[in-house]
Amino acid sequence: MSELLGASLPEELFNLLRTVEPPQEDKKVILLTTVDDDGWPRQAMLSRFELVAKSQERLLMLLYASSQSTKNLQKTGRVCLTAIDPDMSYYVCCNAHPIPSIPEAPSEVLFELTVERVLEDSLPTAKITSGIAFEGYDPGMTRENREQVFEKLLSM
Repeated sequence: MSELLGASLPEELFNLLRTVEPPQEDKKVILLTTVDDDGWPRQAMLSRFELVAKSQERLLMLLYASSQSTKNLQKTGRVCLTAIDPDMSYYVCCNAHPIPSIPEAPSEVLFELTVERVLEDSLPTAKITSGIAFEGYDPGMTRENREQVFEKLLSM
């Protein structure tokens, strides 16, 4: 059963979304959920380089301009982020609006997210044993490019 924590990121999630170290953390995936026009949820996976916590109440997120998730978000202004691994299990519901993008990510739309509510999903009798992770990189951007974009978003 989920427990409402409030309208700010828990410390461990905030810290995860503010750094590129240690390297194994780069493989973690944050799930993004929007709602399509027909009312069905649409999931997408984000690397941590596409989501940056500016404060415990405000995040910046990059999405491909041509994606259906971007279109949904531009239409509804609402998104749910899911972060699950052995150390955390959070649902972060946010309001979102597009802001001017950055030259370092020309094919992506930049969104500013405001945290509306955070839920923790945990039970003392059930432990998450793994989260979603990936290997590799986006063919349109090298790891170095992605780190530069992440650093740029941190500095905004």
